[in-house]
Amino acid sequence: MIQNHDAGTGIQRVVRSVRDNLPQVVRASTTIEHIVVRKLREGYVTTSGAEPAGGLDSLFFGLDFATDSVYHARRQLLALRRSGTPIWFLVHDILPMSHPHWFTYPSRLKYRRWMRVCAALADGIFCVSPEVARQVTDMMMSRYGRMDLPRIVAVTPGYNITPADREVGSELLPLAPGLDTKAFARAVLVVGTLEPRKGHADALTAMDLLWRHGHDVPLVMIGREGWNTSELQAAIRHHKQYGRMLFWLENVSDDSLHAAYAHCRLTLVPSLAEGYGLPLDEAWALGSSVLARDIPVFHRHQEEDSIRYFPKDADARTLADAILSALSMDNGERHTPPLPNWHTAAQEFVRALGCARLA
Repeated sequence: MIQNHDAGTGIQRVVRSVRDNLPQVVRASTTIEHIVVRKLREGYVTTSGAEPAGGLDSLFFGLDFATDSVYHARRQLLALRRSGTPIWFLVHDILPMSHPHWFTYPSRLKYRRWMRVCAALADGIFCVSPEVARQVTDMMMSRYGRMDLPRIVAVTPGYNITPADREVGSELLPLAPGLDTKAFARAVLVVGTLEPRKGHADALTAMDLLWRHGHDVPLVMIGREGWNTSELQAAIRHHKQYGRMLFWLENVSDDSLHAAYAHCRLTLVPSLAEGYGLPLDEAWALGSSVLARDIPVFHRHQEEDSIRYFPKDADARTLADAILSALSMDNGERHTPPLPNWHTAAQEFVRALGCARLA
């Protein structure tokens, strides 16, 4: 899927980052062959157009979240498995099944078909958090009746948007008319595709209260247009503060996103549910103060001094007060916690797959 279209979402950041780091972490005797589906009826082929050979010395790792490809190639994957090739998939969340009202009917249908294939064929399943691993384990038994569970492994995604050792200055901030460097230094930042579960509407309502009371705090949203959000998109674009205190930036480079985290006043993570929620780690690792919704998956770090939480079911006033409190407690000091980068994350994958490079 990412071979043909990269939507720039968090899921596709995982795909790109793991893919790009795999060659550095597999042992020298391992050959990585990228396979793609160019036409659904033809199934998987290598980049040279050959059909994957399979066999005991092969392994299929479905890294990309390619619901159509996996479903339409299910017989080919079954043949690979019967030839002795272990089949692995990566699951980011089960939200289209646990919270179907947040998704369109076609996306729910595609997800259910994809998960049925995973349940039927997987020898192993990677999950992006222990919470997702627990949910997948329960679903494999209760929904699909699979008692011979596949191996289910929780991995930790990397935090770094750009190479971990690269410094990105304020000159790369994603500026816009009305949004200069000084405004960005006062801003609350929300990162993520506009979709119902991401909480953009809650953020906008809370910030509207602050603006009405005279608070000079811009809200910068970075993320592409998603689904089921036409009313929210109209509310943003027609807001009287749009271009003054409210900004929505849809196409932002990795370097500019890095700079945004590093130079904003506060990163707000208002998602109602996540499999992992990369913006929390990305912001925290780059020294931004973080205010996140109080959901279990966001309580994953031991050292959380610069992460604050607001109640899961907070109304606009409660969230507005939490934002003001977080802003007042920000002393400008930037603490960078030790978090795994994508090289480390790729090592976790290949260790589980049994093809890690020896240290």
